[in-house]
Parts: sequence; C-alpha cells; structure tokens
Amino acid sequence: MVVGIVACAAAPLSAIDIEVDFLEGKLEYRERQNEWRQLGIGDIVPADCLIRLSNRGFAEFSAGPKKVTLIRAGVYSSSELIGDSLGEDSFRQIIGSKFSALITGKLGSSHNTAAAVRGAAFDSDNFITWEDESANYLEDGLELMEIGDLIGAREAFKKGSLWESGTIQRECIFRHGIVEQMIGNPRAARGILTSFKPAEDDHFLGEYSIVMAAMYIESMEYEQANEILSAYLLTNPNDGDASQAAWLLLAYSLAGLEDEEGSRASLKKAIELGPKNEIGMAAAKMLK
Repeated sequence: MVVGIVACAAAPLSAIDIEVDFLEGKLEYRERQNEWRQLGIGDIVPADCLIRLSNRGFAEFSAGPKKVTLIRAGVYSSSELIGDSLGEDSFRQIIGSKFSALITGKLGSSHNTAAAVRGAAFDSDNFITWEDESANYLEDGLELMEIGDLIGAREAFKKGSLWESGTIQRECIFRHGIVEQMIGNPRAARGILTSFKPAEDDHFLGEYSIVMAAMYIESMEYEQANEILSAYLLTNPNDGDASQAAWLLLAYSLAGLEDEEGSRASLKKAIELGPKNEIGMAAAKMLK
C-alpha cells in the first residue's frame, strides 16, 4: 500500500546522521532525478533525498536518540525521518531514565518495581497449585531479563503465552514483545504487542500504554497513539511516573495530529505531575 509521495524539503537537514538499524524487504533512496540506489542495515541515508520501501518492507532508523519506523510500502522524504514539531527533545531521552527497558532497549530499574509487586502477590498461600505453577514462566522470564539472558527470557515468556491464563498470560505476551524489541527484532515485537490488549485492571497497563504509544509515534501513526493514551489517562490521569510519561507522549501524538492546543495542554499536565523531575522540566522547556 503506497502512502503517498512527499517532496524533499527545500531546507537542508540537520547534521544528524540517519542510519538504517533494521530492515526487511527492499529499501532504496534517490537524490534529485538520479537512479534509485539500494540501502542496507548500517547505511547512512543521504540528506535531502526520497526513500522508497517495498517488498512487504519494514525499516527502522535512528537519528541521534530518535527512532523512526516505516511499516508500509511507499515513498517518503528523508526530512520526515527527523522532523519533530516539538523541537529537538526526544521522548526516548526524556522518559528513558524511568522506563529504560521499555523505551531505550536497556535493562533498568523499571523491572525491579514490577517484579517486587508480583513477588509479594505470588508468595501468598491463597493461590491454588496450578496458579503457582503457571506463575513460574513469568517470574523465570523476569529473572532471566534481570541477568541479561534475553534468549532465555524470550523462551520463558513464549511458554507462558501458551500455557498461562488471565493477567499472567497477558503479561507474558507483553514481556515477550519487549524482549523481541531488545534482542533486535522490531517487526516481531510489533506483531506480538499488537496481538492482544490488557484488561483495565492489569497492573502493567501503564507500561503497555507507554510502549504502544511510543511505537505508534515512531511509525507516525498518531491517531493510534492518541487512542491508546487517551484511554489510559481517562482512568489514570494522576498515577505517578506512568501517567506523567503518558501525558508527555500524548503531547507528541497531538503535535503530530497538528493539535497545538491539545499538545500544550498535555505538556502542562505533565508539568503538574512533577515540575522538578526530568519529564516535567523537559515539558516546561517545550512550552516556551
């Protein structure tokens, strides 16, 4: 499905290199009226060119800390890959300190808190035997993630996705998607993460909402990001770090939809939830 041809920007791009990080299918570029030339993983995209994705393609790029994903065949302008209506700030940098494994692909403290919550629940004597057995897939996967064994964690979560039930099964699917992203399989990660939806009372709903919104923003699917974030914030408008990060991401998605007023209102809400932390200070900077 061709999404349309966008003319190259007349102004030069920034000096930040745009690198191809992941590719399935065929990726080409064309400068001015020259012939199309093929791109591969690790290549730098020339400034001021057109980019063509085909053959059921999926491509992921990095421009400094920013990530951009193309999931549909079509012709794009290289300026689209680094354009940002909120300025130079990257949400990966801003919220990565609190959600490092989810957003930046690095292990961090966000897993420790989630694991501690689940550990307290699973230690209860009120769980019947089959629930204790099924919980091991999730716990094993989380422990393997903590020590950096992503392949082992992936296998544990895959088994849990098949054999567990309820919220534990849904979290196994979610963590499986995260691990695929960390291993370097963004297309597989996207397929897994879009294959289910958490229940409203699943404790990982905030993390899920942040991951999905980030994924949609990076593939320029702003309507989907807005839908995910709005649903979460409707019932969790003031729920600590997750809500503050969600308000910030909502500002990005609304900016992508050219809703400047809504974007500014979301930034103000992010500031209210923590004016002196990294997210709040970044949001205040964007408002200026």
